[in-house]
Amino acid sequence: MTPSPVPFRPRSPWLGGTLQTLRALRWPWPARLTPGHRLWLPMADGDALAAMLHLPERGPGRPLAVLVHGLTGTEDDPYLREAAAGLLRRGFPVVRLNLRGSARSLARSTSHYHLGRSEDLAEALAVLPEALTADGVVLAGWSLGGALVLNLLGRGGEGLPVILGAAAIGAPLDPAAAFATIDANPVLGRALLALYRREVLAVPANDLIEPLRQAARRAGSLMEFEAEVTAPRFGYPSFGVFCEVNRPAAALPRIRVPTLLVMAEDDPLVLVTVMEEIDWAACPAVLPLQVAGGGHCGFYDRAGESLSVRAMVGFFEGVSIRGGG
Repeated sequence: MTPSPVPFRPRSPWLGGTLQTLRALRWPWPARLTPGHRLWLPMADGDALAAMLHLPERGPGRPLAVLVHGLTGTEDDPYLREAAAGLLRRGFPVVRLNLRGSARSLARSTSHYHLGRSEDLAEALAVLPEALTADGVVLAGWSLGGALVLNLLGRGGEGLPVILGAAAIGAPLDPAAAFATIDANPVLGRALLALYRREVLAVPANDLIEPLRQAARRAGSLMEFEAEVTAPRFGYPSFGVFCEVNRPAAALPRIRVPTLLVMAEDDPLVLVTVMEEIDWAACPAVLPLQVAGGGHCGFYDRAGESLSVRAMVGFFEGVSIRGGG
């Protein structure tokens, strides 16, 4: 059964899904954060992911919150900074993680992230200093970052710190449907494709051979880009296989960590209707919230913090208590 919609009253002037999305992705006045410490988290193949660590004013006892951005994003995306600020206010140490090949990680990248590269997230968690993870870890991902979090939890893994809980906001549960929806958006779709193309081509990558670079330059849609560039580049036999193997909806029944899933009914990039196709009784560890508004990663209502930040922080406080934090 699909969850009942959570009421939502948008904050003026962010009325409607598109304006909520633009506010989340491109707000020019970022949330203020305490001074951070730059970390470089090494990958097994020699690349490294840039991360920014922030420590709260209150003492230890809360788990470390690791936050993961979405497609063409960085640690500085407005929604990520706002979530970090909310967590720090409640005493959580925070790491804002930058994916392989994104702008902040570019200096030490020879390849690029994609929807299914959850092993990068696993490697990053595994190399975090034990002093930071001693009280456990909570994970949060937005959009593509949310897909990575869900896929990681569904696949499990050894050698990771204790993950007490997770949250996925606006995650593309059905990637093929999400790509089609993005491409159908005449404004946001073209902008995302342009940003994604520029980001991928900027990486000095040995695995992006010239025919793939040419395909990247001529791709007319995000779906074409993933089908003609990403899938063959990373060894998938087809776009369909790429989407199915990395489909977060399929990971939900395998998740054993308490996980919050937040989706908006007016999301212009990721259709909420995919939630109707999921057997939630088979996903006992997942708490789905279908919100009546909020756009893509926005959820700016009339409270001081966004609805998604309040829900995520409350959820993480709950799992922290269960975990002994």
